[in-house]
Amino acid sequence: MSEEVPLRDQILEISRHLLYEEGYKSLSMRKIAKKADVSATSIYLYFESKDHLLHTLIEESVEDLSRFIESKALPKADSIERFKAITKSYVEFGLQNPEKYEIIYKVRSDSMARYPKEKFRKARRAYELLVKTIEESVDQGLMEVDQPVVAAYSIWAQLHGVVSVVLNKRLDSRIDREQFIEESIEHVVQGFLIRTTVL
Repeated sequence: MSEEVPLRDQILEISRHLLYEEGYKSLSMRKIAKKADVSATSIYLYFESKDHLLHTLIEESVEDLSRFIESKALPKADSIERFKAITKSYVEFGLQNPEKYEIIYKVRSDSMARYPKEKFRKARRAYELLVKTIEESVDQGLMEVDQPVVAAYSIWAQLHGVVSVVLNKRLDSRIDREQFIEESIEHVVQGFLIRTTVL
């Protein structure tokens, strides 16, 4: 690791990579310390436990996801264009940042401490932007959705499926990767628009 990178950032980068490659159960402070070429005690100066380290990784990854989506979607004044930007940027982030994406959605362990509620609420920022965009589209008569919160969660789940198929290399070899991604996003978008909406 370069000496120009602060030790805390080195620890997070190494931990993120180990989690992605080996999973939570195989992660240990000793293994992280060895990779960083420091003592385990040095890690405890920044993170009081493995769960604290994991929570930090989740929080920073979610923040990166939120900022990425907002950078693509917030400049769009039109609610439908913003809706499209949210769905597309969600998938883009997942495919461009597989390690961060895996940490946000796939790290699971019964032994991991419960993720703090205040951090969980903060992590919902991009999701809440989607909810508000749907509500705005409904008010404008561009969407017909009874429960925007349920609709937003359904969209998140569908997009997660698209990202997971590609990241896990489960896509049918007969299907072009880029075509699959583009058409899958389009199907999600079309499924929530009123047919008379001009695209």
